[in-house]
Amino acid sequence: MPEFMSDGLRIFFVEEGEGEILFLVHGLGESHETWKEQISFFSKEGFKVVALDLRGHGKSEIPKKRIEIEDFARDVINLAAFRSMDKVNFCGYSMGAVVLFEVYKLKPELFKTFIIEAAVPQYPPAQTSLLENMNMDEIARQVADFAVSPLAPEKLREDIYQIIRKTDKEIYIESAEAACSKNYTSLLPNIRVPTLIVSGELDYISPPEAARQMAEQIPDARVVIFKKTGHMPHREKAEDFNAEVLKFLRG
Repeated sequence: MPEFMSDGLRIFFVEEGEGEILFLVHGLGESHETWKEQISFFSKEGFKVVALDLRGHGKSEIPKKRIEIEDFARDVINLAAFRSMDKVNFCGYSMGAVVLFEVYKLKPELFKTFIIEAAVPQYPPAQTSLLENMNMDEIARQVADFAVSPLAPEKLREDIYQIIRKTDKEIYIESAEAACSKNYTSLLPNIRVPTLIVSGELDYISPPEAARQMAEQIPDARVVIFKKTGHMPHREKAEDFNAEVLKFLRG
């Protein structure tokens, strides 16, 4: 099982394929499993695909201290150092994109390109008090419902549920609060690498208008909006998502 140490914690990661690095960072309550279709596809298209489980998520160790976005960012930076990475194509989904905003703030030289999926530079305050009387099974069911559009197949909802239900509830709440505590709006004009911003037409968490606004502030950015798609384009429209990302990376 591939793992490395980040701040004294065991962090799990997967690495498949050979070539340019495509580094994938998952969203809230998820793990590398959310990227299975991207790992399979891009590892056959001339990329070394790397996906980690951020601390407290998936197979990675749960920290004793409260989680902050800076902690997740160090997991990414420490893995890049562990594997001697340079000029990386980074892709972050939702909270994963927020983590990568922090990584860019700290280590912009690591980036070759930046793919921002279903994210905004500042989320509203996390309404975590609503989760206090729910167990993780109930939270995961709720997430599986709102993360995709009403058109998504039940099999996909079930898969999303199965991934998120494994997450520790306190880690989920701390991570949500950490992601919603940051504002990276002022960072956007300083992102100086080619950037692809992906959004779903039916995403009310990170709506298309927010994606367009980000693109106006990032000097070299373009936007792709997937029709009839919710908050999770890489799962709900995996083939289309992969095709757009591949076109961007080979552009």
